[in-house]
Amino acid sequence: MSAVFLAAVGCASSSDGEADDASSAGGAVSVDNGGSALGGGSSTAGNGTGGAGAPSAGGAYGNGGAGGQGASSNAGGKGGTANTGRHAGSGGGGGISTAGGGGSMSGGAGSTLDGGGVSYMTDFNLTESPISEGGAWKNVGLDWTIIETGGGNAYGTQPQPNKQQYDDSYAHLAGFPANYTVSAVIHKEANIDGSCTHEVEILLRWSDGAHDARGYECNLAWDGGYAEIVRWNGKVNDFTYLTRSGAPMGVHDGDTLSASIVGNLIKVTLNGVEIARATDSTFATGNPGMAFWRGGSCGKRGDYGFTHYEASSLP
Repeated sequence: MSAVFLAAVGCASSSDGEADDASSAGGAVSVDNGGSALGGGSSTAGNGTGGAGAPSAGGAYGNGGAGGQGASSNAGGKGGTANTGRHAGSGGGGGISTAGGGGSMSGGAGSTLDGGGVSYMTDFNLTESPISEGGAWKNVGLDWTIIETGGGNAYGTQPQPNKQQYDDSYAHLAGFPANYTVSAVIHKEANIDGSCTHEVEILLRWSDGAHDARGYECNLAWDGGYAEIVRWNGKVNDFTYLTRSGAPMGVHDGDTLSASIVGNLIKVTLNGVEIARATDSTFATGNPGMAFWRGGSCGKRGDYGFTHYEASSLP
C-alpha cells in the first residue's frame, strides 16, 4: 500500500463530485444532521490534486478527494487535504507504462489527519532519498544522516564521512498527540555481516532542529544482544541510557518491533513480548519516528531495516 493517514469514518449516502483535468470537490448532499459527505472524485490529469470533500447540510465535513493519476513515468498526485473530523484523500496512482518508460511510483499520502485519533501507515513503496512520502517524513538535523527507501524497505545511510560517531539516520512524522503506539516490521538479511553492530530504532516524542534532535530512541540490535531505551538530549552524541536489556528469542526477518508511550511510561515489545520498559518525564510532547544505526563500515545499506511502519494515537 502507499503511505496513508487513517481515521474512523461514519457511513452516509452521497454523490461524488465530477472529475476534470485538475481536481474536483466533493458533491454536497442533503442528509440528516450529523451525516457525512463523501469525498471528491479523482482528478484525471497527471499530478492533479484531489479536491476536499464538501460539507453536507448540518453534517460533518467530507473526506479529501483522491490524488490524480500520474502522467506517464510520473508519480501520482497528492491526496486532497481532509476537513475536520475525516480522512485525508488517498494518493493518486503511478503513471501508466509507455514505450518511453513506465511510471512506477505511487501517489503521495493525504496531507492532514482527522480531528480525533491520528494514525499513519506505510509499506515504503516509493524509492526516495531522503524518505518523504509526500512530505509526511521530516529530518532537518544537519549533524545526523537521512533514511532512504527502495524495494519496500526503509534503511539508514550512515556511517558518513565528516559526521560524528552517533550520526544515526532518522526521520519523524508530525501532528501526533503526546501518547501513541508504533509498530514496525523488521527486514533482516540472512547473511547480514555481524562484524559490527546494526540497530533498528523506533523514535518517540521526537523533535529536531539544525543542530538539535531530542526524544526517546527504542533500539534493537540485529542479533537481539541488546534492546535499549535512550533519551536524546539535543546535541549530537549527547544521550542518556534509560534502560538496557535484550531479546533472548533473537531477531528474525519479519519480526514486529513495537513501542508505546503513555504519560512517562515507555514500553517496547518484540512480537508482543515485552523486552524493555522505562519511565522518564523529560519530554511531554513530540512525534513518532524511526532511525537506524550501524557501528562501523561493515555490511551494506538495506541489510537491516523496516518493511512496514504504523503509528496510532492513544487516549
